[in-house]
Amino acid sequence: MLKLRRLRIEKFRGVAPGTELRFSDGLNVLLGQNGTGKTTLLELISMAVRSDFSSLAKEEFAVEYELAVPGEATVLVALSNTEQPSLPETKPGAPIGLPEHWHPAADITIEESSSGRRHHVRYDSELGLIIGGEQPTGHARELSCLQADFLWIYMLELPDFVTRSIFRRVHHASSARRFDESLELFTWLVGPGDARGRLIVHRDRKLTVEAKADVIRMPRELSRRLAEMYERPTSDYTFRHADLDFLAIIKETMRFDAAELKVDVTERRPWGEDLELVTLGNFVFRFWWEGGEFITHARLSYGQKRLLTFFYYLACNDDIVIADELVNGLHHHWITACVEAIGERQAFLTSQNPLLLDYIPITSPEQVHRSFVLCRGERRGGRPAWAWANMGEDDAAEFFAAYEVGVEHVSEILQSRGLW
Repeated sequence: MLKLRRLRIEKFRGVAPGTELRFSDGLNVLLGQNGTGKTTLLELISMAVRSDFSSLAKEEFAVEYELAVPGEATVLVALSNTEQPSLPETKPGAPIGLPEHWHPAADITIEESSSGRRHHVRYDSELGLIIGGEQPTGHARELSCLQADFLWIYMLELPDFVTRSIFRRVHHASSARRFDESLELFTWLVGPGDARGRLIVHRDRKLTVEAKADVIRMPRELSRRLAEMYERPTSDYTFRHADLDFLAIIKETMRFDAAELKVDVTERRPWGEDLELVTLGNFVFRFWWEGGEFITHARLSYGQKRLLTFFYYLACNDDIVIADELVNGLHHHWITACVEAIGERQAFLTSQNPLLLDYIPITSPEQVHRSFVLCRGERRGGRPAWAWANMGEDDAAEFFAAYEVGVEHVSEILQSRGLW
């Protein structure tokens, strides 16, 4: 599985320059009061994991981060976007605006674990893409290091074959957006309008490729099932809980007797000579009780809607989970189900609810040091600022010793020592 091992911030909004965070391969929890930048940090983590910094195209920043598939390969990315001075308009009466020219740059090193081979890619907005020590390839603006999937696209440019798992995992991580604390993702999933998924289907149905959706990709098991059932005259597809694992888990957790998902084909159009682009939408979830009575997703409670969306989100993300206030609106039995479902994925979570903290596995002082990120607000130069740091090694050792005694809950240990 893909893991984010390290994040260093040299320049980003109100964060102290030189901030460096190291993460556990399992659950990571961001702790802090409201307004200390926890959601902003989750968004930055999501940008790094998804290789998509397009939202910062007009914002100055400089970060370095390390991605890895343990035992396969490691990717070190140094990325920056600097504002370049430009001459203002000199025509009489013309307004003098802010500089509009930005200079994104990236330096990427991919090291394969088994062979020790290194691949080097550099991007400069003026020179373009440079592979190894060779001359610029000529690609520039159209391959900007700020655009979505830039890391995966750069791997495609490498002359040598990169370890398949890191290539595949980086591509699949494009769905690792922040799972919000409200119903934003639920509203997108079942709302009208934009496509919820796209498939590129061969006319003889021998090949199906999932195209990128507007927010997150569809679960791969759903894509496979759609490909198996694909028929031109059909405009909708219905899947029962026996067809999709994530739907079965939702049904069991909510204690319904049956569940189904209906998906509409909203558009079909040619995609090259032998391919067809199929756009999917109008998702409708239905849930049955014994006796035949059912409800749709619209009649679910707030907590049920969040639970449904979270399990759909997990089905879209095999490697990394990024969730803001995960336990919001959830019963403690459902919290247990969510944490268990995360499984071996790396997770970045926030919570003002102490219930979640008791589900964090505590194995050693080093694991505590990496798993807890403390977010605090401060003033710097007369302006509000953020201080983000891993729990200190001494605090982690003290915390672990208290945890081993087994008297206090995790939240009580943190609060009593001023760590939360």
